[in-house]
Order: sequence, then structure tokens, then C-alpha cells
Amino acid sequence: MTAKARILVVDDEQRVRTFCREVLELQDYFVMEAENGAKALEILKTTSFSLILSDIMMPDVSGLDLASKVRDEYPDTFVILITGHASIDLAKDAIQRGAFDFVTKPFKMVELNQTVERAIEVRKKQISVLPSPELKDLYELTVNINISEQSPEIYMDNLVSCLKKTFRGDSAGIYLTEKPGGLTLLRKTVSGNEELLSEEVWESASQAALQSEAGYLAGEDSESLPPESTGVFSLIAVPIPSPEGNLGICMVTRSQYPASFTTRDLKLMGLFSAQAGNQLTTYRMASNLKEQADYLEKVNILAAEFSSSLDTSQVLSSISQGLKTMVSFDLFGIFLSGKDMIPLSYLLVRSDIPDDVLETNFRSILERTQDSKDVQLFLDSGIRDSFANARTADWQSSPTVDILDLGEFGSFRGMIVLASWLKEKISSRAPSYIPILIRHAAAAVSNAYLFETSERNYIQAISALASAVDAKDPYTHNHSRNVAAYVSFIAVQMKLPSRDISLLNNAALLHDIGKIGIPEAILNKEGSLTQDEYSIIKTHPEVGYNILRSVTAFASFIGTVRHHHERFDGKGYPAGLSGEDIPFHARMLAVADCFDAMTSDRIYRKSLGTDFAKEEIRKGSGTQFDPMISDAILSVLKTTTPEDIIAEYISMGSNQVIFS
Repeated sequence: MTAKARILVVDDEQRVRTFCREVLELQDYFVMEAENGAKALEILKTTSFSLILSDIMMPDVSGLDLASKVRDEYPDTFVILITGHASIDLAKDAIQRGAFDFVTKPFKMVELNQTVERAIEVRKKQISVLPSPELKDLYELTVNINISEQSPEIYMDNLVSCLKKTFRGDSAGIYLTEKPGGLTLLRKTVSGNEELLSEEVWESASQAALQSEAGYLAGEDSESLPPESTGVFSLIAVPIPSPEGNLGICMVTRSQYPASFTTRDLKLMGLFSAQAGNQLTTYRMASNLKEQADYLEKVNILAAEFSSSLDTSQVLSSISQGLKTMVSFDLFGIFLSGKDMIPLSYLLVRSDIPDDVLETNFRSILERTQDSKDVQLFLDSGIRDSFANARTADWQSSPTVDILDLGEFGSFRGMIVLASWLKEKISSRAPSYIPILIRHAAAAVSNAYLFETSERNYIQAISALASAVDAKDPYTHNHSRNVAAYVSFIAVQMKLPSRDISLLNNAALLHDIGKIGIPEAILNKEGSLTQDEYSIIKTHPEVGYNILRSVTAFASFIGTVRHHHERFDGKGYPAGLSGEDIPFHARMLAVADCFDAMTSDRIYRKSLGTDFAKEEIRKGSGTQFDPMISDAILSVLKTTTPEDIIAEYISMGSNQVIFS
């Protein structure tokens, strides 16, 4: 049968010990013996007991002294004292020493059993509720205060007030380390008279507590005593544990009342600090998870923004602005280069950076991992933006530079660079996510760069085809260029914005691209075209539209190419649009196209001359042509000859498709 409880019998008389043991074992208790108080204390170090039955009169450690030590060090163990001379004074002294009751020699079996049974029952009830008033306070603190529903500051205010009340201190404080396991403490929360502690005492006590699992005790019952000059009579300090190392310490001090702290107080306060460690660790973990989730959400949002466009300038702006919200830097740069590709160089730097800073330590750092020619191109060419920053920077020092080599992103080479000359340390979790964000940025800018490069190559191919179309007929050679010159001058006359002029130029250079699919026999026919042949000729705007529409860069002017043969009166082709239903730029292109056709030699006729062409435009105003545009070209031709218009256009270098 399992013993009900462990009982230690302590007496220097063997016959008393034997009698007690035999009586108690009949009640199924587990009983051990000790011949004196010193031996009992040794046994208590390795074995716990529900009850100690001890004689009062023993050499070295008396029963009363043993009761005092058990009360202080093993508060859950009850003590019953055995005496040969019962008195009121003895009973009072026994209770003050922590004894539960006493029996008087000679005692009977029934009396002993009843006293032991009563002690065991009281102990059982007391432990089942709460073993001590201090643990009741701890229980209430644990149940009623949830750090996740409050701030850490409110939690520590409540905890330090509880410590001061529970341990009857004159002051109580919680001091946290800068990081788990650190030795530097910051005073966080204090209740009571903190002035009791001098800096010297506080420092020595806190460091002793941090370096001890059990904590630090100073007072009458310990080997350490606080200096008398401080006013501190006794002190306990216990580390606040966590899996990553101590988070700080809890400290309580007393002046003179009610007594010196004991090892029992130290152990009990260890329970409070352990609970505080659990709460603070839980809060830190929850805060870290939330912070990480917030940063990851921000990274995902920014990554999506980076990839939302294939326009390089827009991607660069999105990346630079996005990174500025995540991390402090003084310079952000991107460099991309590849075979048959125009290098891309972009720098976003602080507006107050001295001109020579990038040519010293910064250049040297880049050249450790990057080709010196690429570094030269990166620093000397491309786009450079600036931004303001109020932080202090040490421009003479070597910067902190993070470089992501982009060679892995395709057939080109390149890098993304972040640099900082800041004096103060930036404390943030964001930098741990910067490599992820930079890789998203690298992918986005690489995609945009490759896309635009591909489109540029395609545009150049289309431009070459357009020139090939003109070259198919020696009589219409340079027709597209001439139309671009005329329509550009009309646009200037009408005071259109530069973007419109650029779009009209591109549309004019490519407006006859559809003729690439027209048989040369029809294009170069000397005589009149048959109805069928003319029908084939009329398909070239639609063919040109289908060729160009797969290129997103052409989206803004393919309607102009498609409808440049529409008439203002609705009798044109391919859609028979009229008036303002015809795209405005197409109406402009129609006038310029007809003017060059009339003033150029064709295989089936000679040039009709400028005067004839101007008169035809005047007659066709309102029927074939938009009157406003007719007036504009006629106004241009009053002061400028066609030859001058074309010569000036060529001198400006505009006779190519502009990628923008």
C-alpha cells in the first residue's frame, strides 16, 4: 500500500524514535529517523517530508531551532514538537518558531496518531488551496494580470506593487537587460523608496543576481550584509529567466521591519520572477511575430508594387520610394548592362552628399567585387535623383555598403547597391527583410529592363521595315520621313505638348508599315490601278495596325496609323469614320500624308508642286481634311518651304522612332 505521507522522526533517544516509527507505520505513513537536528537538516536536503516529529531538547540543533529553519527553508513541511515539560511559554515559543503543535512525554499511541492526523489534514487543506499567503498573491497576479491584454509597462507596475506588498518591502524594483542574457540593466519600474539603494549596492546586488540562478540575498540570515550607510537592512534580488537568457531582475529591500529576508523569501520570489519571465517572453514572442508579420506584409505589398509595371522609370521610382519606408540609407543605386543593351544606371542619393565622396572609399568598395568599367559607368552616367535626410553622416568615413550582384538574373550583368554613412546605429528589424525586398526589386527592374530592351529592339526592327517599305519604291523613298517632318511642324504650329509631337513623329514614321504586305507589282505599277488592286492597297492601314498592336509601347499611336486614310466627311477607309470620330492625330497625319504625296514624284506622275498641293488642301478643308488642321499646315507653308521643313527636321535628328 502506498504511504499516505512522509514523516521524519527526530530524537536523540532510540526508544522514542522506534516507538514513534512503529506507531506511524501502522497508519501506512512512510517514516524515517534522525538522531539529532543536524542529521535531520542533512536528510531534508535530499528528501521532502509532509511532517517532522522532533524532540525539543537535543544537542547542537534543538527542536525549536529545527522548527525555525524548517519554517524558513521548507515552509510546506509541518513540525510537531515533543517535550517533557509543557507550558504556555513553551507553546507560544513553539508556535512563533513555526511549529504546528506539540505532544508531551510520555504520550500514548492514540494521542500521537490524532495529533499527526490533524497536522496532515490541515497541511493537505492548506496546500490544496494555496501553501502560503505569498503564493496566494502570486496566484492572483497570474490570474488577474495578462500582459497580452495590457502593455509591458502596466504589467510591471502591477508586478512591482505586488512584490513590495507580498514581501513587505520598503522598496521594490524591476530592472530589465537591453537584450536577453545581457549584463547591462535599465531601471524600468520602481515602487517605494528607491533612495534606500546606493548606486554601489544596486550595482553589486544586480550583477550578483544576474550571475546566479537562485538569486542574491543580503541580510542577517546570509553571508552578505548591505553597508550600514545605505539604510538597507536586508535585500533580495532574483533574475527574471527566459530561454534566451535572463531578461532582468526583481529586487526588494527592507530597512528594519519586520525582519531580515530569508532563503524561503528568496525561493518564493523566484516563483514571481519565473512568472514574470514567462509573461515577458510570451509578450516578446507575440510582439516579434506581429512585427515580423507586419514587415512581411509590407514586403509583399512593396514587391507587388515593384512588379506592377514594365516601365523602367516607374519601377525605379517604386523601388526607391519603397526601400525608403523600410530602411535608412544615404545612397541607393542600380546598374544593368548587357551585350547589345544600352546600360541602365540609376542613383538616388542624399542631397547634401559632397561631390567627391563617391569617388573615394565608396568607389573602392564597389571595385572589390565589380568590374571597374561598370563602376565608372554606374557613377558617371544615367539618372540621378536626390532626397533630403536630417540625420548626421560622417562623409569622411568608409560607408556600410550592401551589394547584390545581378548576374544571376539573365544574360546581363549588374548590381543593386545600398550605402550608409550614418554615425548612429539604426535599430530596426526591417534590415533582416531587405535582402528579400532587394531580390524582388532586382527581378522587377530586370524584367522591365529586358522588356524595354526587347521592345526597343522590336521597334528598331519595325523602323527598319518601314524604311524598307519606302525603299521598295524609289519614287516614294523618304516618304515616311517627310510626313513625320510635316506633321511635327503642324503640331508645333498648333502648340501641342512635346509628348503629342513625339507620338505623331512615331506614327508618321510607321504609318505605311502595312505596305510591307502589298505586292511590289501593285506598289510600283506605272499605270492606273484596277479596282481589285486599289482594294488591296486600301488594306495597308489595317495590316500596319495588326503588325504594331502587339507592342505595348505603340499602343498610344496605333489608332493614328490605322485611321490615317479616313476622311473628314466619312468617305475614307478602313472604317469610314467622320469628323471628330476620327482620332485627332490621325486627322493631322492625313493632311501631312496627302501633302507629301502631292509634292513628291511618283512612278505614274511627276510632283504636282507646292502651290497645287496647298490649293487642294484648301479645297478639301471640311470634306477630306479637318479645317483646323488644314489652316495649320497652310499657315506653316506661308513662311516655310517644304525643303526647309525637311532639312530642319533632319538636323534635329528626329527621323527615327523614339522610345519613351
